[in-house]
Amino acid sequence: MKKRVKANWADPLTTAENEKLPGWLKWIWSIRGLAFSINTVLMLQITYYCTDMLGLAPTLVGTMLMASKVLDAFTDLIAGYIVDKTNTRWGKGRPYDIAISLTWLCTVLLFSTPNFGTVGKAVYVFIMYALVNSVCSTLCMVADPVYLGNAIRSDKNKMSVTSFQGALIMIGASVVGILVPQLVGTFGTEKSGWTIIALIFAVPSAIVGSIRMFMIKEVNLEKKQAEGVKSNYSIGEGLKALSKNGFAILLCVLVILNNTQQTIATAASNYYFKWIFGNVSLASLVSLPTMLTPLILIFVPALSRKIGTGKVLKAGFISMVAGYIVRLVGGANITTILIGSLFTAIGTIPIGTLLSIYSIECMDYGEKKTGIRLEGLIASTSSFAYKLGGGIGSGLLGIFMGMSGYLSSETATSQPASAISMIYFVFNGLPLIIAVIATVLSMFYNIKKNR
Repeated sequence: MKKRVKANWADPLTTAENEKLPGWLKWIWSIRGLAFSINTVLMLQITYYCTDMLGLAPTLVGTMLMASKVLDAFTDLIAGYIVDKTNTRWGKGRPYDIAISLTWLCTVLLFSTPNFGTVGKAVYVFIMYALVNSVCSTLCMVADPVYLGNAIRSDKNKMSVTSFQGALIMIGASVVGILVPQLVGTFGTEKSGWTIIALIFAVPSAIVGSIRMFMIKEVNLEKKQAEGVKSNYSIGEGLKALSKNGFAILLCVLVILNNTQQTIATAASNYYFKWIFGNVSLASLVSLPTMLTPLILIFVPALSRKIGTGKVLKAGFISMVAGYIVRLVGGANITTILIGSLFTAIGTIPIGTLLSIYSIECMDYGEKKTGIRLEGLIASTSSFAYKLGGGIGSGLLGIFMGMSGYLSSETATSQPASAISMIYFVFNGLPLIIAVIATVLSMFYNIKKNR
């Protein structure tokens, strides 16, 4: 009598329909994403750190951060191709989880910039920033949706795990977003204090962020390997197939716009509360409303199944626009800032927490359209877009602040009127313009109708 195979997530013979996940898997899966998101929150302080701690001119900082993104255009595509060609006993995307530890190591070194002089500091920051974003974070982000697709088979379970991870990330990022301004106010008044701030987050994040790769295997990949399924395409064929995937390209643009506005608004909050309210620690208020968003994430899986992921994406951008309008109209008012920040936080949920789901949708669409399944390459476009948006946001903030005549010296006690006006604009006006553009473009993301 043939022995019956027990249906569970770790059995390669399990189908998507009867896949059941153990309760601990959601937690273990999500902590790597949490460790990465904490790093993202801390990296939003790079412009402020460079101008007010290192004494670098805002225009120089902005230009430097934007220039570093040129590297991402190459490293992301290369990383995507490498992940697609990876075939180890550990899996395809799983081995690259080790990059989270390297990400935090380089981050600590970045916020420990030595006194090399203006040119030396600029070169050092450029190199460390590139290592964090163009190498380490690239491997983390490119491999993640590939790992997810091969570790979990059911679309329902993928959405459930991703939503849970999103809720955990929202809570963690909110706590860190509240904590960072407090730490800046305590330790960040001197350059050496920023090393302490970085280490406070780096040590636990590097440790817990590496747990997932030791406990969750790529069971779906084992089945593909047993069936002889391989990724067999040249880089030229991959790029050609990618160019035919309009939804992957549209998703890339939306991620760029989303992260650009989010980076500008978040990074500008330090300037806003320092010079408008006179207390940089109050910047924590912007992150406070995001503590409520995990409650909304509970309904995201059911909502996505009912109306579709595309409509959830559109609703997010509309909420984002509404939030910036409330903040813009309310001006320097704590109540309207809190209300508006809640709407903007809700707006970031779809593309911020379900990016892996959208990437997998684009992988499925591209495979049906071209006959080639691009996993690492499509994931690399999302990774590139995410970091490019952050770089553009940091760069634009630095350039606009420099154009306004902002005084970057840490000893400055006042700012010219032009700089104050610019602070108002970059905190609400510029993010609103970008969010409106993203909302219009999101109307064309109807991938379900074309699958």
